[in-house]
Order: sequence, then C-alpha cells, then structure tokens
Amino acid sequence: MNRASLAHEHRPGAPPPRVTALRLVGPGAENARGRFTAPLGATFEAGAAAYAVALGPEDITDVATVARVLPAPDELPGGTLLVVLPQVALPPSLASRFLAALGRGRTVSRALRSTALVARGFVRVAAGVDRESRSDLVWGYSPTTERD
Repeated sequence: MNRASLAHEHRPGAPPPRVTALRLVGPGAENARGRFTAPLGATFEAGAAAYAVALGPEDITDVATVARVLPAPDELPGGTLLVVLPQVALPPSLASRFLAALGRGRTVSRALRSTALVARGFVRVAAGVDRESRSDLVWGYSPTTERD
C-alpha cells in the first residue's frame, strides 16, 4: 500500500474500522467482561481475529506501562486490528458501577494510548469516536511481513 492510499484510508476524522467480533484481552479484561460495551458494532468473542485491550488502573502510568501490556505485534498475524479501549477496567465495586453508569468512569487519554501503540510497533495507528458506543477509540494494526 502506498503512502497516498494510507493517508486516504486513515485521514483525520475517518470512521473507525468495521469488525463483527473482538477478542477482549489485557490486564483489565476480567473486570471489563459484562461491564464494557464492545465498540465498532462488534461483540466480544473469545476466538475473534481482531483484539480489544482493556487496561487496568495499574497499567496507565505512562507510555511504557501501557505499551508493555499490549500484545506483541510480531506475535499476531500480519494486519491484525488492535483497539485500545479508553475506559479503565476497575475492580467491581458499588462506586465504580455508579461512576460508570454516570459516564464518569476513569479513562486513558487518546495521546497515551496512541503513543503506546506506536512505541510497541503497531502501524497505521489512528483514532476516532465510535458511533455505536460513543467511545474515543485508538487502533492500530500489526505490521505485515513477507511471510503473510
């Protein structure tokens, strides 16, 4: 794919990619199950080809901390979509449920999530607001290699 087509495909304000299923992974995945709505009009499914990363409260200190909990891009098939969810998956409690219901749960900045994807080695990193979930999403793809 040439630079012009990449720029066109991922221009600012471009809609997020479309997928039907996302594999929920990451240190916050257990706390997110049943509490987070899957973005992109998808559902969370264990064997999905695309991934969604749920971060926990200990994983959002800085770029290095976020990057460390992302899957290694070279361990994924080339071109695999990885979405980093904005919400912090807090352990279940009455207070966290109440704040989440009000839309005031803790979130991770777009800049921190985007930079972590780039630092980890993901390509075609982009961001946008998902229409279905109204989430501020950041996504990237594992690089393709000659063998893919």
